[in-house]
Amino acid sequence: MSGSQLNQEQYEAVFYRGGPMLVLAGAGSGKTRVITERISALVERDVPHDAITAVTFTNKAAKEMRERLQKRLGDTSKTLRICTFHALGLAMVREHAPLLERKSNVSIFSGSEQKSALRSVLADLKLPSDSDQVDRLIGRISLLKSGLLEAEDNSLAVICERYDALLARMNAVDFDDLMILPIRLLSEHKDVQALWRMRCRYFLVDEYQDSSRVQYDLIRLLMPADGHLTVVGDDDQSIYGWRGADVRNLFELDKDYPTLHVVRLEENYRSTQSILQASNTLIAKNSERMGKVLRSNLGQGKPVRIWESGNAEDEAQRLASDIKARRAVAEAKGWDDFCVLYRASFLSRPVEMALREADVPYHVSGGLSFFDRAEIQDTLAYLRLMANPEDDLAFMRAVARPRRGVGAKALELLGEFAWANECSLLEACLHDALEHRLSHTLREFADMVSGVEHMFLHSEPDDAFDALLERTRLEDIIRKEAADEDEAERRMRNIMDLRRWWMRHTEAGGNLESFMQHVFLASNQEQDEPEGQVRLMTVHAAKGLEFDHVYIIGVEDGLFPHKNAIEENRLEEERRLMYVAMTRARYRLTLAYVRVRMRYGTKEKKGPSMFLDEPDPSVLSWVDKSSDSAAAKEEVEDAMAIFKAIAEKAKART
Repeated sequence: MSGSQLNQEQYEAVFYRGGPMLVLAGAGSGKTRVITERISALVERDVPHDAITAVTFTNKAAKEMRERLQKRLGDTSKTLRICTFHALGLAMVREHAPLLERKSNVSIFSGSEQKSALRSVLADLKLPSDSDQVDRLIGRISLLKSGLLEAEDNSLAVICERYDALLARMNAVDFDDLMILPIRLLSEHKDVQALWRMRCRYFLVDEYQDSSRVQYDLIRLLMPADGHLTVVGDDDQSIYGWRGADVRNLFELDKDYPTLHVVRLEENYRSTQSILQASNTLIAKNSERMGKVLRSNLGQGKPVRIWESGNAEDEAQRLASDIKARRAVAEAKGWDDFCVLYRASFLSRPVEMALREADVPYHVSGGLSFFDRAEIQDTLAYLRLMANPEDDLAFMRAVARPRRGVGAKALELLGEFAWANECSLLEACLHDALEHRLSHTLREFADMVSGVEHMFLHSEPDDAFDALLERTRLEDIIRKEAADEDEAERRMRNIMDLRRWWMRHTEAGGNLESFMQHVFLASNQEQDEPEGQVRLMTVHAAKGLEFDHVYIIGVEDGLFPHKNAIEENRLEEERRLMYVAMTRARYRLTLAYVRVRMRYGTKEKKGPSMFLDEPDPSVLSWVDKSSDSAAAKEEVEDAMAIFKAIAEKAKART
């Protein structure tokens, strides 16, 4: 791409040669294009590849960036460091593992494994370990480790210390550690800091508004005040405060980087002007923002429709009919050009029923993750154990699948033996001094794991994976436990998907250790997007996506903005959430509310959200406010045009 294909602001952001720069990129303004073009420009200026690091927040975003650079730069792009924050942290932990009391084949514990480790700690301390207590403590430990919480009493500090020690003994880290341990490395070891500052001389951060305070601390350690830092973000799209994102990172950037240059990207390539005008005037009500006004290059477009319905069922049927009619007119368009958004998941149920009755294919985002399926967890337990023999949690799941008669009491005794002999549970199985009626079974299990591990190290990748399923008898247990043949085949298809992923990874030069670390980073990302179906999802899940037609339901008092957010003084983040929802739409945006909604079996009277009064009224079409209004007349004419087109197409086919 030549510079002439960029607009003026994009050109400035791509070719700026000064020090730190903030690219304030509005929704649909081409920020991904800008950041990839900037990386390309650095490469074409002969900046060493090893001096360029680009980070973002999801594997999907990092993959998209790599693919775009592949098209621009060819195979030379493969040597660039483009990854998520957590992948960068993992690379630091692996390379400098001995400085962190770890080995390079470190395991990354998921949420469920963190809870298992914490339960073990609480049991040792003879403290309650019920689910509510564990969930509460996991959150508090995360805040404590991240420096966002002071220990109110010594007990929390002791629990956290024991928990960290247990992870270190199992050569494991949790996701918080992937930020905290690199910060410790860079702070305590100046030679390590100097090395990584060389590797991050040109440091680019995408979706910067989603960064946490800990991630900003990491950035400051990697990038001096006058360094070549480029951050791309949008304060108006900061919607993840509940998981640690801090919009103040944007506002405080110029304090740590006094020469910060700011470029605003305000030309929008996604939405019509009506949608942008409604969105701009809504978000302008926020006081905590840097300020920008998006403008469209797609023309004025249709007004933003506002629907009032009597109840959720009426709203859902109206929505299904509208989708079906518009899809029938535009046969070249797919069902996946339509999206229904909501603030709370329970709002999707009536919509699902209406879409089913209308024979409209749909997909509800946020279902069971691929990595949470039992058969995948079982297989990964064996792979984790082979990659890191000190991973005791992986051992406990693997030794129980399939059952070998090794119960809780035997595992407790094995754990005591391992603790006394300062070894892992897997090593304890092979220890000559182990005396237990199940010692033969445990030794057989350890020998089997060792044999399969040998195949993963020395045999063909497909033979190794097949040996895993055969020798562990995982396939047998899956087929035996399945309710019917269809379920068995579905579960085995999931295993085969994992096998194909393993094969692709080895074809790219990876090994078991790198595969497991890749898997655990990938398990934290969103699921693949389905094709050919209407999408139903929460607004949080929709960030980064775009659709021709967007319907936002439940835009009601107490629901959006949520009443809890108002009580907790989080109205501005709720307004940003509404802004994100509205700017997902390309051509048609519909905001819907009902007069009565059922909740917990009780009818609740509802009213329009305050967010419906805030956009510029000149671009809103209140369809149901007045039967003789111009807006209502336009809606009727619009509907008549749709059905006329349907009739003409039907006539042409006959």
